[in-house]
Amino acid sequence: MKRHTNLPLELSSLVGRDAELSELRQLVNAERLVTLSGTGGTGKTRIAKKLARMLVESYRHGVWFIDLTGVFRDSGVAGAVSRVLGLLEENQIPLSETIAQQLSDQRVLLVLDNCEQVLAGCAELAQQILATAPDVHLLATSREPLRLSGEFIHQVPPLSIESGVALFEERARQAGSRLAADGISSATAREIVARLDGIPLAIELAAARTSMMAPAQILEGLHSRFDLLTGAARDAIGHHRSLRASVAWSYDLMTPAERALARRLCVFRGFTLDSAQIIGAEVDTGDDIVLDLTQRLVDMSIVQVDHSTPEPRYRFLETVREYFVERLEAAGETSAARAAHLAHFIDFAEYRAQRLILGDGPELMTQIQSEFDNLEDALVFAESQDDPASLLRLLTALTGYYEIWGQHQHGMRWFDTALAKDAASEVLTARALWGASHVCAYGGRMDLAFPRAMQALEMSQEIGDKWTESRALDIIGFAQAVSDPQGASESLNRSIQLGGEIADDWAEPHAIKMLTAVYMFSHEIAGGSRSIEKLLAVARKHKSRYLTAWANALKGYFARDGGDLDAAEKALGISIENATGVRDPATGGFAKVWFSALKADRGQVEEARSEMIGAMKTATVTGTFLAVPEIMFQLGTIEVAAGRPQATLDLIDGHVEALKAAGIPVWAAQLAIASAAAQIDLGGLDEAQALLDEAAEMSVSLKNPFLNGLIGYMRGRLALAGGDTGKAEVAYHEALEIQSDAGLLPGLLRTTEGVSEVLIAKEKYEDAARVLAFVDASRSDMRLVRGSAEIEQHELRIEKLERALGAAHDELRAKAAKSDLEEIIGIISRMRGKRARPLMGWESLTPTERRVVSLAIEGLSNPEIAERMFIARGTVKVHLSHIYEKLEVRSRTQLAAKAVTEKFLTDARPTKIGTRNSRGQQLS
Repeated sequence: MKRHTNLPLELSSLVGRDAELSELRQLVNAERLVTLSGTGGTGKTRIAKKLARMLVESYRHGVWFIDLTGVFRDSGVAGAVSRVLGLLEENQIPLSETIAQQLSDQRVLLVLDNCEQVLAGCAELAQQILATAPDVHLLATSREPLRLSGEFIHQVPPLSIESGVALFEERARQAGSRLAADGISSATAREIVARLDGIPLAIELAAARTSMMAPAQILEGLHSRFDLLTGAARDAIGHHRSLRASVAWSYDLMTPAERALARRLCVFRGFTLDSAQIIGAEVDTGDDIVLDLTQRLVDMSIVQVDHSTPEPRYRFLETVREYFVERLEAAGETSAARAAHLAHFIDFAEYRAQRLILGDGPELMTQIQSEFDNLEDALVFAESQDDPASLLRLLTALTGYYEIWGQHQHGMRWFDTALAKDAASEVLTARALWGASHVCAYGGRMDLAFPRAMQALEMSQEIGDKWTESRALDIIGFAQAVSDPQGASESLNRSIQLGGEIADDWAEPHAIKMLTAVYMFSHEIAGGSRSIEKLLAVARKHKSRYLTAWANALKGYFARDGGDLDAAEKALGISIENATGVRDPATGGFAKVWFSALKADRGQVEEARSEMIGAMKTATVTGTFLAVPEIMFQLGTIEVAAGRPQATLDLIDGHVEALKAAGIPVWAAQLAIASAAAQIDLGGLDEAQALLDEAAEMSVSLKNPFLNGLIGYMRGRLALAGGDTGKAEVAYHEALEIQSDAGLLPGLLRTTEGVSEVLIAKEKYEDAARVLAFVDASRSDMRLVRGSAEIEQHELRIEKLERALGAAHDELRAKAAKSDLEEIIGIISRMRGKRARPLMGWESLTPTERRVVSLAIEGLSNPEIAERMFIARGTVKVHLSHIYEKLEVRSRTQLAAKAVTEKFLTDARPTKIGTRNSRGQQLS
């Protein structure tokens, strides 16, 4: 089984702790909460990391290390844990409660490191987890215990003299000491260790000096430092006095340039070399180069370096950092250092904000995530300033991060704080209003998103800020897409235009992406295919996995509804891979639910159900909650097909009205239809009628053929359940016309199956047998499996036909299974006396064939036509052969010539995307 951990690599050995580790290993497995307590510098963190790595195999759901050194508010503890676990905050629910609930059925070890400055927050979270998640164990490091019932406290002792000497000698060798190679006087080393009370950090700081000082000189320096501390630091007693002496002595030995740089860098919660050079450029370092100074700080063990990340990161051990923060304050440099830190991270965030959805977006997003503590510190300092400009700039730059990483609640709180401030410029306020609207929209608060976007739009238009105007229209279009496709298209096209005018590599691509969603909500496959192609072209231009993920999600969505399940599976697989790569929970949520629905189509019902239920459970905390209505619809439909209609009603209960009230009619209508299907099976015909009427009313403005075809099909089922065959026939025919024109093959097959029920009721057994045979063959070709309840109904129909037709039944089925859909449509059309389509000439072409002709005479190749129409290449070839036969031509050249001479109009009829079965038979 795969083990999960984020434990950082240890860059140096742990000396003298073997027996202690053996004892602690048994203790952590036996006790739910173990706290490693002791003074700073005793090695609590290193022991915890080593111990946790030894226990990885014992915790099947992971061993997770949470560094709390950058957390200074109790409320921030749960946030630090949630970021490591990849869980997001739920609205109106304490984050600690969410974490505990999500861990309730998992076996996990959480390592909470450096708890001392947030003891109350750690205690609260630990108590919640211990009460809710019985298989979760906690290992804490803290200078003070958490003081919880059941806490087992292990006081980390200093090293023995022998172990301390071994550590001193090893670190001296690592420092490149010549004396270490020749051998250090054991007596001197023992005295140094004794003088430092066996504190590992103090010993390491002393050993780092052996490259330039003799051990005797080090010992003399420590004597002087302790004498000084005796009078100057009355609160520094015992081990604290030893450690402080060691750090202070190291500080005194540094050059003025080294001290100045270290003081400036200590405001960071870890930093990169680039950050050090940028901040260091403002420090008076004399003739020294910042790069060289930083290396000297590393050599002196003042700064630690971690090479386990893509870009090496540097940090102070917290005990050392505390001392340098004191020196910074004493030098009167704190305000200037914090201001420089804030300015640096505004530049850092603004550069990355413009590129987050482009090719290097994942790398930049990882960089932002690695600087989360620094960014939080910068926001806190910006909030404390009278002028809100810096706060608004930094927050606006973090908008995309809050969206893609799913930190919606966190971002909304910060925007609420910032927008409550006065005296900000109109430009910065308008931009922050857009940022707030964007985060609210992706956080599921469209009630807040839309008015804020409208405010941003009005302000931006007044001051002529196209940057904000284009982004505000993007969110407005998003809000309109679920209820007003025409209005959404207008808003988004304007957004695209503005983004292009200012060459904005975020606004234009993002609005193109959102425009594809309009076609999804209106289920316009032809327009959607063109929109997706445009988005894919933009994705290729920018090498954007973010845009590639969404384009392929919709490609798979349309392909599934068009009947090409193989193409849908491929596209959705690409989407999930790319969404995972860029950590886009919204796109990933949609792609995964549609992929699970495909599994149900293929008969893997239990696996699909399990995945969807799991997705529902974790939707909010993983950022996939925008897909929840889609999950409900797909899962509700699966449950009905499996003969579990009550499960569908329990699942959807109350959500139709909630979505309707929220102004999202497309999803409300879907859930109403699924509920109606369940009510029909349960005998609630009046309830089903009301639900279908409500769905029809909500879908009027959407002009969505998927919804309208499904409503017609359900009306047919309802009429049959009520014994009204004539009404069922009318409803089914209306649904077939919609589904045929829109190219919705799976839906059309289900409706055609319903027509067979009408034919049986009218005792037209031969026609019913032909229709069912075609449906069965088509389902088999596309591997579209019926649910268990649907199988029972199908078997009953077959039994009736076998009794009525006898031996002729099998012969009829064998012939009909080879039929073209045109023949089956002809049979169904004759039920209503409709005139069949001509056999030859332009009028004989189906809408799909007309679309193929249009693309062929534009010069597109077969693969290009297949890509444009979401169909297989072989299907294009079949279409062309039918077209050649009907038009009496032999080649593309003759086809093009005939189109010109006979004035074939590509837009003479509504076009649609064709669908196919594996035998090349085409839906018309």
